[in-house]
Amino acid sequence: MIGSNTVKVAGLGLFLPGFPSAAAWATGEADPELPKPTGLILGRINKRRAGVLGRSVADCAAEALEQAGVAPSEVSIIVGSSIGEASTMVGLLEQMWRAKTPMSPAAFTVSVHNASSGLLSIGCENQGYVTSLAADEDTPGSALLEAIGLVHQKEAPVLVVCADEPAPECLVNEGDAWGLVASAVVLVPADFDSPSLAELDVVCGQPATLAPAEVGSMTANNPQAGLLDLVNSILAKTSGLVRLDRGSGRGYCAKLAFRDA
Repeated sequence: MIGSNTVKVAGLGLFLPGFPSAAAWATGEADPELPKPTGLILGRINKRRAGVLGRSVADCAAEALEQAGVAPSEVSIIVGSSIGEASTMVGLLEQMWRAKTPMSPAAFTVSVHNASSGLLSIGCENQGYVTSLAADEDTPGSALLEAIGLVHQKEAPVLVVCADEPAPECLVNEGDAWGLVASAVVLVPADFDSPSLAELDVVCGQPATLAPAEVGSMTANNPQAGLLDLVNSILAKTSGLVRLDRGSGRGYCAKLAFRDA
């Protein structure tokens, strides 16, 4: 154990350009022909309604839940995103204020910030706690802190997904653009009957001891790159502190330990 708040990581998921899963990321070989995220766990109707963010959230969530052996219908879900379905939102605003045309009710339902968590909850037939949050680069740290609290309160698994789609050009300065990143972890109590990929706690104000994942600037700029860095460190089975905000936030770090380390 590495602290009184320690939980186990039981599952990992990932989707970003070139890598459709955490398993693919572990190989280190990108697939330039990678198709778009499928969103299969959402079901036929909601898969068609979801944007690229919603489908990527669904894909990495499905991977993490399957590895952890946790029932999608019962797990608590936290989805973190800085801008949510911003592309859809900007398109609707363009329709309303520039084109002066009616907005699509169907598009509006998936433009709100909690659309991805809602679609995932419906697709999983989930009856547990589901929430969305946004804290810019501190989103991964904030989501993990809330998840750890839920794990101890409910003594049950919690799924954390942090994802942001490419930011619309009107929302970011030149040179600050980012590409799609979606990552997921399933956290469970220390004595839970499930795989144990790592032991985890979250701390603040301590210097990181683990290097971030080696990625291009489009991935590194994504506000959710910190959870990708966590997934990368767990796959590498490297004990220490990994920064969850790439140096742009309050300094939350995930503290990792491995029983066989």
